[in-house]
Amino acid sequence: MTEQPQGRYRTPGEAGKPNMAFVEVGRIGLEISEQDYRDRGYEPAFEALPWKKDYCPVDEKGDEG
Repeated sequence: MTEQPQGRYRTPGEAGKPNMAFVEVGRIGLEISEQDYRDRGYEPAFEALPWKKDYCPVDEKGDEG
């Protein structure tokens, strides 16, 4: 049985770049554009994904963001 991709969080686009979504498939994670996320019909809906700062409030170095 193939695992379904699952959206985890989104990041805002900067400097003209698109918003991005972090998607996991099993133990593999990747970032894709908001448009690709929507086009592929991933769940949950893009607007329901938390922002990265809310999903991962402290990175591995102990810095916020």
